[in-house]
Formats: sequence, structure tokens, C-alpha cells
Amino acid sequence: MVARLIQIANSSVYARDEAVGSLEEAVVTIGFREVHRLVGAVAATQLQDQPLRLHGVEGSNLRENSLFVAVLMEELADAAEEDPCDCYTIGLLRSIGKLALEYVAHDFVHIPAFASSGETDLVQWERKYWGIDNCEAAGRILTHWRLPHETVLAIQHHYTPLGRHNPLIHLLALASAATSRCFYGLPGEHVYWSVTPENLTKDGVTERQLNRACSRAEKTFKRLHTATA
Repeated sequence: MVARLIQIANSSVYARDEAVGSLEEAVVTIGFREVHRLVGAVAATQLQDQPLRLHGVEGSNLRENSLFVAVLMEELADAAEEDPCDCYTIGLLRSIGKLALEYVAHDFVHIPAFASSGETDLVQWERKYWGIDNCEAAGRILTHWRLPHETVLAIQHHYTPLGRHNPLIHLLALASAATSRCFYGLPGEHVYWSVTPENLTKDGVTERQLNRACSRAEKTFKRLHTATA
């Protein structure tokens, strides 16, 4: 990870006259907040390297979705009065349940790919063949990893935010919906997403703020995506 950060600090994205040769210099060059983003992006790239064959998601698409949701969550954090670093982490980990389901798929009888299964509801398809859906799986994993309870709830319930009180659930649902609208969505998820008045109200975000956040997130996403490619 240290070597990767030094390499990134020396890339054309962070143009510098003199070469960076240490972690300390890399942090000074890039900035602590950017280092936090890059560490998460690099870790996500390593974790999400394989395609999700049954879900019909290429590894590159999964990484792009996770990264865009993460940077958009970070952009929306201040307006929602949430911690930007926590929001970024939640975005990156949003789809970890899908990775887990795919990993254990060989332990089950033949599971048809979602696209050819005849099912139209992603969650129902997952429950039919695994007995659990990806959001529930993520909740169990993140609880085992001892992540904050609010983080676990956000990922566990962001497909069904209606009537829930945790603002982070609505923020993640909002960011996921906007990410899909920006063409970085994942197969089967679009039916769960909509930018609703409840989502906006719960997070203290206006439609105008959301649109501006999407524009800023696009710039940050492209920079991080280029740096970690």
C-alpha cells in the first residue's frame, strides 16, 4: 500500500517537480484527505478485482460503482451533517455482500445467473438461492468486523429506506440512486432507487445541492479512478 501511494504521488495526476520517495512526502504531496480516499480506492480495487458472474457485474463496473457512491456520499456528508470519512467508507463497502454471496456460490447447487433466472427482483433471487440477500450478508460481515452500528444499518437497509429513521440509510439510498442516474449503476438495482422527498428531507439535502454534489463527485471520481487505474 505504501509503495502504491508513492507511485500515485509521482503520477501525472499529482504533477510534482521532484520525485516523491517516502510515505511522508506522499502524504504532504497528496494531502491527508486525499490519502484517505486513495487508500480506500486502492483497497476496493484489490477487493473487487473479480467479476460477479452470477450478478452480471464486471469487476471494473463494481469498482466504478463503489467509488462513485463513496465520493458522492462524501460530497453530501456536510449538508447531511455526517462525517465525510465515514460516508466515504460506507459507499466503498456497500456491495460487499454481493462479493460474499458470489464467493460461497460453489457451496450450493447450481445457481442460475440473475439475468437468465426468470426473476425480476434481485433480492428475491438472492434469497431464493442463498437464503439471504446481499444487504443482510453485508450486515453480518460488517458486524463481525466491528464497524459502527450506524454504518451496518445504512448498508443493511439502504434498498428499503422508506419509513426508517437513520439518516445514513437515506443518504446511501440517495447516493446510490444518483450514481445510477449518472450511469454507474449495477444490474438489478435500479428498481430500488429513486430520489424521493423523504430521502432529501431526512438528509437535509435539496435537489439543487444533490445536482451540485454529483458534478463535484464526477471530478473527484475521475481523478481517483485515473490515479488508481
